[in-house]
Amino acid sequence: MATKLFLVGNAGDYTTGNNDAKLNGTTSGWSSVILRTTVGLGSSSSSISTVAGPTSGLEMQNGLPYAFYSPPLAAAVTISGVITWNIWAAESSASANVAINGRLEKVDGASGAITLIATTARTTEVALTTRAVNNFTVTPGAGVACKKGDRLRARIYGDDAGTMATGFTFSVSVSGNVAATDGDTWLQLTETLTFASEPAGSQVFLTDSASPVSTAAVDREAWTTRGAGVQTAVTNTAAGWTVPIQMTDTAGGTVVEWYTRPLTAFTLGNAVRVNGRALESNAAANAALSCEVAIVNNDGSSPVVWAAGTLPTELGTTEAVQSFLIAGTDVAVTAGQRLRIRLSIDDMGQFAMGASQTATLFYAGAAGATGDTFLTFTQALAELIVPPGPHVSPYPQILAH
Repeated sequence: MATKLFLVGNAGDYTTGNNDAKLNGTTSGWSSVILRTTVGLGSSSSSISTVAGPTSGLEMQNGLPYAFYSPPLAAAVTISGVITWNIWAAESSASANVAINGRLEKVDGASGAITLIATTARTTEVALTTRAVNNFTVTPGAGVACKKGDRLRARIYGDDAGTMATGFTFSVSVSGNVAATDGDTWLQLTETLTFASEPAGSQVFLTDSASPVSTAAVDREAWTTRGAGVQTAVTNTAAGWTVPIQMTDTAGGTVVEWYTRPLTAFTLGNAVRVNGRALESNAAANAALSCEVAIVNNDGSSPVVWAAGTLPTELGTTEAVQSFLIAGTDVAVTAGQRLRIRLSIDDMGQFAMGASQTATLFYAGAAGATGDTFLTFTQALAELIVPPGPHVSPYPQILAH
């Protein structure tokens, strides 16, 4: 059965945290918005200024280009069939010479790496002044395998209908909630896609208890009981764009990592809900909360990153909940292995991080209060209990003769 995904202009809960290149080759911050199976709340539009063509494409934007992210996939799928786009657009003048196109990509759930699935190359000019629908198809040149936990990213862009001319605008509308009317913008895949549901398994709390794991980091325990009282990890920001910066015990101090207890064997998969409590010292920090979950050996060695992601919402200057999903493919966790949890700060997606500020994570706190930082897994996590070995008598055995 085909899957229809609607492009919705509301803020999403995921970003790679990177300044990816636009179609014109220049890097940019991105507005992370929603790609989902349900309609929006009502049509909204964006106006984009044209340029002198030929052009490599101008993304739909509202100050910054839009990236429409789907929820994490609940099952692996190979996308190889026909993709149908249905985009409402118009241009301000017949001299603008704008055609509308779409681009679909895969985002890896663990690394954030982006792979092109298919992009269109239409040259049919859009309607004049009043937006009208543009319905067209594209078929990937080769099937693209998407793992459970990956996401889809869609982009809409204007291109040359002949040769684009500068000094005009074109508009695109999304978020419509009435079929076949302005804003009813969607794409449809031949394949049946399913998406991760809200996790309802074990809640794993970040505590201030020392972990038996001993690395160069400050190693804390993450487990199914809350900590003894709220603690903080204070981290210096850096000039972005930057890779995620791990939380440190104090500003300029040692990175903090959280390890679960050794686990009974299970399969880790589906989504994890991150519920972090944090703030930034100044709005100039442009910092957002990021999380990574990895599978490690009992001693913390040989980490394999299972899932990672960043919330595209800037931290506030007062402590608040930062809630978002990360997800990965199914991976067997063998008996005795642990999960490693890293919380970090990252560029907030739209703008680069600013230097000379701090971000503070609050953890080990009471339920629903300051410091109530935890992760909710889909699975139930259980500690591996190793029974004691056979009893050995301290006395030598007396042999009967």
